[in-house]
Amino acid sequence: MSEKKLQKKIFDIVQLIVWTKGILFLFSLLLAFSNFLLFLIILIIANIPVIRKSIFGKLVLDTKDLRKSNILSFHESFEYVPGLFLDVFYPSFLKSSDELKQLKGIVLFAHGGGWISGYRRQPNNVSWYRYLVSKGFIVATIDYERGYKAGIEKLISELIVALSFLKGYLSSKFGFDRKISLMGLSAGGHLALLAASRIPEEIESVVAYYSPCDLLDIWRSTSLFARFSATTTLKRLPQRDRTIYENYSPINNVDKNFPPTLLVHGLKDSVVPYVSSVKMFKRLRELNIPVKLLLHPRGEHGFEFVLRDSKTIDIIEKTALFLEGKLW
Repeated sequence: MSEKKLQKKIFDIVQLIVWTKGILFLFSLLLAFSNFLLFLIILIIANIPVIRKSIFGKLVLDTKDLRKSNILSFHESFEYVPGLFLDVFYPSFLKSSDELKQLKGIVLFAHGGGWISGYRRQPNNVSWYRYLVSKGFIVATIDYERGYKAGIEKLISELIVALSFLKGYLSSKFGFDRKISLMGLSAGGHLALLAASRIPEEIESVVAYYSPCDLLDIWRSTSLFARFSATTTLKRLPQRDRTIYENYSPINNVDKNFPPTLLVHGLKDSVVPYVSSVKMFKRLRELNIPVKLLLHPRGEHGFEFVLRDSKTIDIIEKTALFLEGKLW
């Protein structure tokens, strides 16, 4: 065989090997994605009751008449960072600048969903907006990046950017410079607490419903979804890197300058153990921070969208009072 033919044969073999490796690599990626998708589907099926409550639930005080009133029609939407949006809902009395004195406060709301799911216009979140707007609050709400893609630090920074955007816009629109309260459900509450720890002097108050204040508490949960979402957002298992869980736990990020805080949790929560809020409450008390803790004896994760009892009503009403600055 001539040298030229030998070289061509070697080149053809090398090219075949390269193509084979490329195909195998693509196949392995497809297999990994399909396995991930299958695992995610299993998690979703396992958590259907929680997901159903999160998506379709509504507050007992979000009455039929309130839903028919079209109270959220006075609103604006903005792209606060490229690709991410913020809605601002106003009480109808703000159509006249002379009625600013009726404003009870401003709330920036962060939705739940384990950092990896959920969206700002989810029906249960909208239920909160309707109720708070009906009580005289401006309510703003954002979408943020998915934790599995962006990581936890990006999510915190997006909430802080949204806060700065909202404060600047409302200042130019109404001519006032008021502090804004942060409110979040579950993972959204976790982000609200961490954002407040970064800029406590700019926050009026914080409300966190059934939030993981100590991320290690998630590993005491029976929820596969909670563990999966924490792992994919932090990119670590606690057995491999406990430090990152500690660093991003609100309980380890508060100091004496932290704003007044309301913590709410259900004692039957199987997603985020209620002890997480109890520990946070004790920590803030040690720092002499004004803090309230409301526990529902029968509450599961997302209980305020399901239960219709007097205790749930009391918790919702006290939340509005707290956001108004009344510590009852």
